Amino acid sequence: MLSREIRRIMKENEKYAKILEEYDRTGKFPLEKIRRSFTLKRMTMNKLKEASRKTGNSMSDIIDELVDDKLKA
Repeated sequence: MLSREIRRIMKENEKYAKILEEYDRTGKFPLEKIRRSFTLKRMTMNKLKEASRKTGNSMSDIIDELVDDKLKA
């Protein structure tokens, strides 16, 4: 039987286990960055740039976080 500590660590790292499972299943690494071209409204782009400047995160990282939060499966 697993101790509480092991269960806690497994729960904390569940996201990474799922990433590795997907890689094993598909052969594609889910964290790999892919360049795509999108069209955004100017006001959206300005908000994104401002958020990037304030937080110090890249615009790509902000978009990744927003998509993860909004589109949880």
